[in-house]
Amino acid sequence: MSLWLQVRGAVVIVAAMVLTLVGLALPASAATATPSPVGATVAVACFLALAVPVAVGWGCGRGDPQQEAVSTRGIKWLDLLLAATAVGLTSLAALLLHRIGLAPAGAIASRDLLVYLGLLLAAYPIAGWRTAAAIPAVYLLAVAVAGGGEDIYHPARWAWIAADGADRTSWLLTVVVLVGGLIAYVALKPRATAADEA
Repeated sequence: MSLWLQVRGAVVIVAAMVLTLVGLALPASAATATPSPVGATVAVACFLALAVPVAVGWGCGRGDPQQEAVSTRGIKWLDLLLAATAVGLTSLAALLLHRIGLAPAGAIASRDLLVYLGLLLAAYPIAGWRTAAAIPAVYLLAVAVAGGGEDIYHPARWAWIAADGADRTSWLLTVVVLVGGLIAYVALKPRATAADEA
């Protein structure tokens, strides 16, 4: 187990968790910007939330797929446990920091962490860990560039990660993406990719 954690870069994942939470506690995490004239107004917290899912994808992509495929341990399930634990704990801590008033954008980051995890898990069987780690960043970029809605406070419906942390619809959509990602991760057989075999 300790070798698996070492291969997965557990130290880097924990550092990403800590840095995300420290960043959320800074006043600048609540700052917002509209990176594109047609993009959504995105909080810095949306970008901070990327760190943990990307670190998890990077860590899970460090293993040797051929050796892990014949391992007696359920590596796929250990990876799911690692991803769910790292993102889940960070999401809960961000929400707690928001509730006690230490992270104004903590609710946004908490929700976005779960969205990014769902996207990561859904992409893994199709693209492998290394490419899947980039999918949440691509989605955030799309929101920033083209996610504008009726006004700067209301992003397009597909860009709900830019919505206010209290928006109930965005939380419902987050649950849908997270459950969909879990189903894809469990149900689909992972395809070996050139990046994973390198």
